[in-house]
Amino acid sequence: MQFNIPAPHPSAQPAFINCPWCNSRNPNNQTNCTQCGGPLPPPVGSDPGPKPPMPPRTLPKGYRTRVIFRGTPLFLVGFIFALVGAPFAFFFPLIGFAIGDFVFPIIGCALGGGFVALGLVLAYFGYRAAVGKIRPFQYGLATPGTVVDLHLDTSIQVNGRSPYAVIYHFDVMGRPFEGKVLSWNYAAHQQAPGNVVWVLYMQDDPTQNVIYPPVV
Repeated sequence: MQFNIPAPHPSAQPAFINCPWCNSRNPNNQTNCTQCGGPLPPPVGSDPGPKPPMPPRTLPKGYRTRVIFRGTPLFLVGFIFALVGAPFAFFFPLIGFAIGDFVFPIIGCALGGGFVALGLVLAYFGYRAAVGKIRPFQYGLATPGTVVDLHLDTSIQVNGRSPYAVIYHFDVMGRPFEGKVLSWNYAAHQQAPGNVVWVLYMQDDPTQNVIYPPVV
């Protein structure tokens, strides 16, 4: 079931806006974050704000790391698995060789090595997913788009919470495309159906696209 969320009334806009690049707090009349310098989302309406710079773009400091470690759970899970497995894979064989018991190296290689291998695989695919999110911000071409729907995506739940799904349309050389981004935090205040936004898309594959500035 989808729940459409109407555009917030201007008087309901919060006095502060959280930067989508670094999550620091800014007065809602700022155009760029006072912490990282990244552009902030303009108020809901027909003005998408200044056009994004031409690619390649320099991302605000820390954004790439934030997407990889905090915005891509698969990478983080893989990283943790590898960290947990590494001591077993390293120390158990050393203990076994020191005491002459080769059961320890077998356990270390099987348990620790398995965790490390699984962690590296998960981290690899998580990293690829993160790069897929980052590439349009760095190298994508800019075109205007329009938000067509904003609803709670109840098909996804984490700790009893569901994210907002922001659906937007844009055209590339007369060909229509649809994009979607999930937001766990501020979409209800920063987006609304009818809102005009900048969309960054990869020229070789417009299905890889994002809203600029990002939605978080």
